[in-house]
Amino acid sequence: MKRLVFIPFILLVLLSLVLSPPNASADELMEFMTAVERYTSSYNHWDVDTLVDIEAEAIGLDSYSKYLVNNKTIEKQRTKKGMKEILSQYEYYNVQMLTLQADVFGNTGVASGSVNISRKHKEYPIVSAKIRWSSTWIKKDGEWKLIFFHRELIDAWR
Repeated sequence: MKRLVFIPFILLVLLSLVLSPPNASADELMEFMTAVERYTSSYNHWDVDTLVDIEAEAIGLDSYSKYLVNNKTIEKQRTKKGMKEILSQYEYYNVQMLTLQADVFGNTGVASGSVNISRKHKEYPIVSAKIRWSSTWIKKDGEWKLIFFHRELIDAWR
């Protein structure tokens, strides 16, 4: 009779291990953090080459990413030109990372954080805003690939 009581408990423990994979090792988390920081740093410092390379190799994005992969060089040049035109309108454009959190579950990584953006247009006063972001990554062929990135305004431009 006592054995029958423990069988459901053992099955629940086994089921929980299958449904929730264990957290990754410290090395795996550091490798993931390096990929996330490379992407966020390229965004924060307007490193168009790195940014477009990562986005062009992204997995599972919309048809725009397929367009980027198929026309990577052309789109990269267009993006560079567009960014230069936008940045030329500002005396400065600063992006500061405020928070960054990340975790790895199996071959999936999730990261989130917030940034403060300040910019001074040549013709207008200084404005700033806080933005939160999140990203989802998957490890494929030994490399972390971006699946999804989202930015959302927290505080309005002021």
